[in-house]
Amino acid sequence: MSGSPEKTVVVWSSPSRFFLVGLGALAGMDSFSEFPYLLTHYGGGTFVAAYALALLAVAWPLLAAELTVGRRAGEGTRPAGALVRAVSGRGWRWAVYAASLGGFLMFCYVAVVAGWMLSYLHAALAGDFRGATAAFVEMRFSHLAAHPGTVLAWEALFLMLVFLVSAGGLGAIEDLSYLVVPGLLALFAALVVFAATLGSFFVSVPTLLAPQPAPSGTTLTLVALSQAFFGPGLGTASLLAYGVSLRGSTSAGRMALALVLAQVFAAWLGGFALASLAFAAGLSPLAGGGFLFETLPLMGARLPYGALVVALCYLGLLCAAWLSGIAWLEPAMQLVAARGLSRGRAALGLGVAAFVTAAVLTLSLKSWAFSFTFFGRLKTLGLLDVAMIIAVNVLLPWGAGGLSLLMGWASDGLFGRREALHGLLPRLWFWALRLLVPAAVLIVILTAPRLVL
Repeated sequence: MSGSPEKTVVVWSSPSRFFLVGLGALAGMDSFSEFPYLLTHYGGGTFVAAYALALLAVAWPLLAAELTVGRRAGEGTRPAGALVRAVSGRGWRWAVYAASLGGFLMFCYVAVVAGWMLSYLHAALAGDFRGATAAFVEMRFSHLAAHPGTVLAWEALFLMLVFLVSAGGLGAIEDLSYLVVPGLLALFAALVVFAATLGSFFVSVPTLLAPQPAPSGTTLTLVALSQAFFGPGLGTASLLAYGVSLRGSTSAGRMALALVLAQVFAAWLGGFALASLAFAAGLSPLAGGGFLFETLPLMGARLPYGALVVALCYLGLLCAAWLSGIAWLEPAMQLVAARGLSRGRAALGLGVAAFVTAAVLTLSLKSWAFSFTFFGRLKTLGLLDVAMIIAVNVLLPWGAGGLSLLMGWASDGLFGRREALHGLLPRLWFWALRLLVPAAVLIVILTAPRLVL
C-alpha cells in the first residue's frame, strides 16, 4: 500500500485497449437495468434512434473534450496532480470537484444496490426463487430492507472488489476492462440466444426492435436526452481522468465517437436481453416499479433453468456496476492522490468513506426511514433518495455544465487550434460543446426530477 503516486500512472499506447476501458466506463448498470422499460414503453427502435442522436449531440462533444484536456494535462512531469492542473484557475475547479463528488455519491448509491443484487444472486444460486410469487418477491425485499446487517456484508464485499482494482492504478483498470467487457457482452448475447429458443421470443422482437409510435415526441426527446446524460455518466469527469494517461496521436474526437457508439450497442444489447427474457417468461418489463428486484426473481420461477438464468443476469449487472463504479471513482482517486498520498492509501481512505456513506444510506431504510414529495413524486427511501437527488439533480448536471463551459469558453484556452479546431467535424463538436451541451444540461436540470427519479 505504499509507493509514489506517479508510479501508478501508465501509458496507454493501444487505442483498442483504451476503447475497452472506455466501454467499461460507459456500459453502466443503469443503462442495462432501465433499457427493458425504455425499449418497451418508448417505441423500441424509435427510442434507440433518439437515444443515439442524443448521445451524438451531447455526450460526444463533452467526452471528446474531456479526453483532450486530460491528455494535455497528463503531459507534465507529475501525473498525480494532472487532474487538478487540467483546470487552471480556482474559479473553474468547482466543476471538477462537483463532478468528482457527484460520481462518488453515485458510486455509494450503486454500492447499496449492488449489496441487494449480491443477496439476490446468492438467493438465485440457492434456488430460493423456484415457484416464487409476486407476494413472495415483495415480502423478501421488505425483509431485506428491515435487516440491513446482511446487506452491509454484501456491500463491504462489493466495495473491496472495487477498491482493490482502483488501488492498482489505471493499468489494473485497463487489464480488468480488457477481460471483463468482452465477457460481459458475450454473456448478454448468450442470454439473447437462449431467449430465442423460447416460444414467445419472436412475438416480442418487433416490440423491442422495430420502430414503434412513442407516447409523445416531446417526452421521447426528453427521456432520450436524460438517458444520454446519465447513461454514460456525464458529469463524473471519468473520461477527463482517463485521458490523463492517454498518449499518442489518436484523435480524441474519434475515440469519443467510438465510445458513444459502444454505449449505444452495449446498453441496447443488455436491455434487449433482459426484456426478451421477461417477455419469454410471460412478464412485462413495464410491470411493477423495480425490474431488478420484482421482475427478475419472478423470471426464475417461470423460465427453463430459471435459477441459472436469473443468476447470470445478476452476475452481468454486477459486473457492469463494478466497472462503472471504478470509472466514477477515478476522478476522486486522482484528486486525493494529488494531495501527496500513494494510490493505495487514497483507495483505503475513499474505501472507508464509501463504506460509511453506503452504511448510513442502508441503515436509513430501517432506522431513519422517512418519505417526502419531490416535484410531485413520492419518495419513500429516505436518505437514499436524498443522496440521489443531490447527485443527479445538483452535482452531476452542474459538474457537466461547468466542464462544458470551461472547455468551450475559458479565456486562457484549454484547446490548441491544431488539436481541437482542425477540420469541419472538430469545429462542429467544439461549438456543440459551447452551445448545445450547456443548453442540454439546463433542460436535464429542469426535467430530470420528473423523468429519471
